[in-house]
Amino acid sequence: MNNPILILAVLCVALAIHYVSQKQLLAKGWKSDDAKPIINRLLINGTTLLVFSIFAFIAKRYPYGLFGILIFIEGAVCFAFARKLSRKK
Repeated sequence: MNNPILILAVLCVALAIHYVSQKQLLAKGWKSDDAKPIINRLLINGTTLLVFSIFAFIAKRYPYGLFGILIFIEGAVCFAFARKLSRKK
């Protein structure tokens, strides 16, 4: 296994773990009366991931574009979860 494939595999596992933790935050937000701190945390996580994805796109080297796409998707998921919680009644 060469280095970029190994890094991609580790990144996929890390993003899967991150997705599960974000789902747990979403469930915690649905159960709480005041979901504002959880919404803020989801927005901070999403923003951080989007910034990392932009840096990966700017690198313009072989594996980093693919990494950037995966990180961008995960950041968008964080924003979608925050939006779901903000629309909670």
